[in-house]
Amino acid sequence: MQKSKDNRIISRYFTIIIFMAIIGLAVLGKAFSVMVFERNYWREVGSRGVKDSVAIAPKRGNILSDDGQLMATSAPQYTLFMDFWVTDSDEGRRQKAQHRRDTLIKNNLTVICEGLHRVLPDKSVEEFKRTFREGMAAKEARSKGYRHWPIYGHKRISYAQYKEITELPVLGEYMNSIGLFTEKNIERKKIFGSLARRTLGDVYAKVDSAKNGIELAYDSYLRGKPGWGHEKKAGKQTVYVVDKPAVDGYDVKTTLNVEIQDIAEKAVLDMLDMQNATGGNVRTGVAIVMEVATGDIKAMVNMSRAEDGNYYELKNNALTDILEPGSTFKTASLLVALNDKKISINDSVDAHKGQYRFGRETMKDHNWNKASAYGMLSVPQVLMYSSNVGTARLINENYKDNPEKFVEGLHRMGLATHFPLLPGTGRPVIRKPNANRSNWSRTALPWMSIGYETQIAPINIVSFYNAIANNGKFMKPRLVSAILDDDRVVEEFEPEVLIDKIASQQALDDITKMLTMVVNEPTGLGSQAKSDDFLVAGKTGTAQIAQGGQLKGGGHQLSFCGFFPADDPKYTCIVSTQTMGGLISGGGIAGVAFGKIAKLVMARDARREISELVDSTAVFIPEVKRGNIADARYVLDKLDIRHAWNADQAYNKERAIWGEVKNTGEQLQLTEVDFTPAEGKVPNVKGLGAKDALYMLEACGLKVNISGKGKVYSQSIPHGNAVRKGQTIYLKLK
Repeated sequence: MQKSKDNRIISRYFTIIIFMAIIGLAVLGKAFSVMVFERNYWREVGSRGVKDSVAIAPKRGNILSDDGQLMATSAPQYTLFMDFWVTDSDEGRRQKAQHRRDTLIKNNLTVICEGLHRVLPDKSVEEFKRTFREGMAAKEARSKGYRHWPIYGHKRISYAQYKEITELPVLGEYMNSIGLFTEKNIERKKIFGSLARRTLGDVYAKVDSAKNGIELAYDSYLRGKPGWGHEKKAGKQTVYVVDKPAVDGYDVKTTLNVEIQDIAEKAVLDMLDMQNATGGNVRTGVAIVMEVATGDIKAMVNMSRAEDGNYYELKNNALTDILEPGSTFKTASLLVALNDKKISINDSVDAHKGQYRFGRETMKDHNWNKASAYGMLSVPQVLMYSSNVGTARLINENYKDNPEKFVEGLHRMGLATHFPLLPGTGRPVIRKPNANRSNWSRTALPWMSIGYETQIAPINIVSFYNAIANNGKFMKPRLVSAILDDDRVVEEFEPEVLIDKIASQQALDDITKMLTMVVNEPTGLGSQAKSDDFLVAGKTGTAQIAQGGQLKGGGHQLSFCGFFPADDPKYTCIVSTQTMGGLISGGGIAGVAFGKIAKLVMARDARREISELVDSTAVFIPEVKRGNIADARYVLDKLDIRHAWNADQAYNKERAIWGEVKNTGEQLQLTEVDFTPAEGKVPNVKGLGAKDALYMLEACGLKVNISGKGKVYSQSIPHGNAVRKGQTIYLKLK
């Protein structure tokens, strides 16, 4: 009996051993299969599951305005793609997964496309459906691109839009199962559009490599330092392990002022339109506004005509265009002579009816063939009337035996200083006579005195005039004031004095008086830059542009450079344009633009307390437009203006409360009105501010493009028209 029991136990053990042996053989067989037959597949899976030395890109630093406003920043952008094909080494598993993917897409196509349309309304539901169907057909036919099929074309979407898509029905839950994926790109955004675009510079997005401008000049600060880590699969999740974190780039704080830049850009564009309207063919338009005391560049405009006939910031002409400056240079010539006491403000010179022969060449004034041709002129009149002959005779007769002294005076005043503000900045050329004067001719000195025989960029001219405005102190132009790590100053670039005094005080006082006469005397050629509210000093410039070594056929450079207010200078400004034909007048073209810039910049700087403007005997009830009455109430409270609040919600200036305002004669009544967009109709936003107009139009599903400042005076889609969601409406403000 005992023996039978033992036999049963041994039999059971034997069965277990055989079973375990079978399992062991199966494991060994599978291992052998994996090592031999599935080796390549699992290597690929392993490489996908674990990655070593994954680069972690730093965030590129921001570029800021003088008051800390964001001008350029980096933002992630995403491109949507579909992979219609499932990959698996096991064909049976692959087919099952493929069937599941195809079924999910077909059964939920309408829901998927309606969700995408809500987030991306400029592409209709039917257009999205067609994209999916074309991708499915490409997969069936094994046509090109079905594994990387663009769902939204090659347009990029923002991070906010990407997050919305991940929360949509079906897509949010089955994004990977369906095969929807994104490619991330870091895009450099200029917050104010084209404003100062060429000065700020551009970046090659794919490789995060700076092209030009501040982006290139300060790339070592902006770029940051990459980190690294590794990633691996943990179940269905990808885990990133950071070995060394990336160090984000520093912010660059510029001296540019957004308001002044906007003022200067509009004035330049108006100048180009005006010159083209007179029959001109304008190639470029430039403006620089500099703060007198610091040398800070508050605005730098560079407009060039593109192939489409419009003007864009394509090249930094303000720094790179090394051209003969023309009559703006006469100020420097006369200042050298005044400083050397070769002439005085009380001297005079005979302009010989606008024609005078130097060597074998005859120099002419602009009015040489008219009855108004100049005879005897005082030194101030030489500058006021921009007499070529008068200037050249004064310089030639005092320096012809020693031209080196004159040229040394120009260099001593900083006119030949190179300012490498940005890559590509041109180096000025003011040549000196060599030892035996073999590089010098009898015409070199007189023609140099009136702005020829030299090549100087606008930045050099404006810096020289700024030194005159600054009582002789020559400031190095400054475009960047600090490098910041958030709010911490990493490096500061203080204003730098290059020359303590470019000329004697008497010479500076005399030249300032003469520049003021150019603008403010009725017969001065710079009268177009005059202001009735403050004193302007400056000089016109009209120079022929050489082409092929000749001063014919190259067109003209028209310019005006000066400072304001002349009796207490705050800003120096140069405006110039290169043109073929049209009105050939530095004062009539560039001087007009200068005047606009000066008036608007001074108006911007005018600050008065509200209490100074209030008439204590009057009841002041302003006009208030419909719109966000919470904002209106905030302003009325600050101004202590009587009003009644007829909205149910608690007053909250942080939240928009739509309403209307009625003037009862004694106070204002602010009443909340439900804003429900007329079904499918474009509302009337004329007369509204940008914020309220934006609120109304976006509530209707429209995209809004705004230009100008002030209130809406025109809308590209008339009110009452049918709304097509995602359509762009253009608003002009003034």
